Amino acid sequence: MEQNTPATAYNPDEAASGEATPFPVAGQVTGTVPAPDAAAQPRRPDPGAAASAVPVVDSLLKRVTQRAHAAIDGVADRLSSTVEGVQGGVEQAGQARDEWLEAAREAIRQHPLASVAGAVLVGLAVYSLASPRGGAGESADDR
Repeated sequence: MEQNTPATAYNPDEAASGEATPFPVAGQVTGTVPAPDAAAQPRRPDPGAAASAVPVVDSLLKRVTQRAHAAIDGVADRLSSTVEGVQGGVEQAGQARDEWLEAAREAIRQHPLASVAGAVLVGLAVYSLASPRGGAGESADDR
């Protein structure tokens, strides 16, 4: 079933008339080469087209930079309001700390013995938690 047909050279007249088949149908062997497509040829840049594209590119560039500036300004506004809120929170925390310290000083002035006894109890509790034996007393292994 093989057809041995000699390959034919490219014939521009045949390609222009449409007789050349660039994709053969089943069973058909062709040796012709399709005509070169004018659209497939590389184009050289037109100097006039490049000059007319400059205003379009400039306007596009201006729009992009304006939108970028607007986005940056929006982020800066949100960030500055956030920073102001954090600063306000830090200031309030500092005021609360100062109030607590003043209240503790006043309580110590009013009840000095109770304050010393409380400090001793807190010290013993911390010592018992931090001690490797679990407390100031002896363990069962030391007896």
